[in-house]
Amino acid sequence: MFGRLKDVKAVITGGAGAIGMATAQAFLKEGALVFVTDYDAETVNRAIKTLKVGSDSVSGYPADVTSNDEVAVMMGKAADSMNGITALINNAGIVSPGYLVDQLSTDIDRVIDVNTKGVIICTQAVIPYLEGSENASITSTSSQAGKRGWDQNAIYSASKAAVIGFSRSMAVELAPAVRVNSIAPGHIKNEGMAWAAFAKRKQTDQTIEDFSADLAATEIPLKRLQSASDIANGFVFLTSKEASEITGAVLNIGGGVVMD
Repeated sequence: MFGRLKDVKAVITGGAGAIGMATAQAFLKEGALVFVTDYDAETVNRAIKTLKVGSDSVSGYPADVTSNDEVAVMMGKAADSMNGITALINNAGIVSPGYLVDQLSTDIDRVIDVNTKGVIICTQAVIPYLEGSENASITSTSSQAGKRGWDQNAIYSASKAAVIGFSRSMAVELAPAVRVNSIAPGHIKNEGMAWAAFAKRKQTDQTIEDFSADLAATEIPLKRLQSASDIANGFVFLTSKEASEITGAVLNIGGGVVMD
């Protein structure tokens, strides 16, 4: 079924990454206008070039999500480009795997700034554009790590748990005009923040393929890793009118690694 997002005008942060690109492609396929943003112009231009192979309904502009000024400019350009904004996908994120005792204050600050503060800044900036829009929504990328603990992943886990708490508060604050939800991805095949942390601490001579298979077999009830497209499907659903009665929710897309 195509056309589920035909009235959507979406801003996607972290739009040049695996999940961001898959989400942009899924949104374009469903009829949305898409505006991608990432940390620099070269990255954004490369993403737009790739996305335009399948659609002309895409534009973008670079912005550091930790900068109020850059985000304000980016949102303005998005609204001009699409003649409004109806949806925000907060997807920008980084990771700094390792034991807490070894983490530098600069590493801690950067993860919290991008993963948590970036979501807050982008949400604050988009609210005036969303108010008055039909089926307006904000959906943010959290993580299974925001719901359970893994060693050598504490800062990332904290930053993503904060996204869930913030999203639930905003779901109340912005109701009934704007729906606010989050997605908790599982282990994405060779991509994603959680994967980066696991791959960093792998202590064997296994290939990535064998390590992936073992990880899936031991950690995930469905016995498989997820793909970026699996996460994109969740963003499509939560942005669509099919989810018009869903707000304050956290959608697990992790093969059962966390159940709640």
